Amino acid sequence: TSSAGVMPHTIPSTILVIAREPLIQTLMCSLVDLSGHRAAQPRSDESVSAAIHRVRPELLLLDCEHDCACEEEAYVAAARVGAEVLLFTPSRSHAEVADFAAERGLRSMALPIRLHEFSETLQSTLRA
Repeated sequence: TSSAGVMPHTIPSTILVIAREPLIQTLMCSLVDLSGHRAAQPRSDESVSAAIHRVRPELLLLDCEHDCACEEEAYVAAARVGAEVLLFTPSRSHAEVADFAAERGLRSMALPIRLHEFSETLQSTLRA
């Protein structure tokens, strides 16, 4: 096992984090950074789709509690820039978010989550 937080052989990717709550946003950005990737956030005055077009992430890490998770705009914008989408939930069960994600053919994760599992989920989604 690796004692370091950063996954070995990780090629850094830009991951745009969209969360409903500011504390969850900060937590998820920290997990992204600890996983060896670059976390990006929307500016305070920009829409989610504008942030996707500005950042052009490899991965959109989207809180299923965020309003945009239920609207097509974010998914269309992600597809336009070639970004994978990974849904997460800070407050629902893994089964609930997995069902929500399955409706869209997406991967998902639920908090709390261990750093190793988080990193592995990011990597497998980026390789999809």
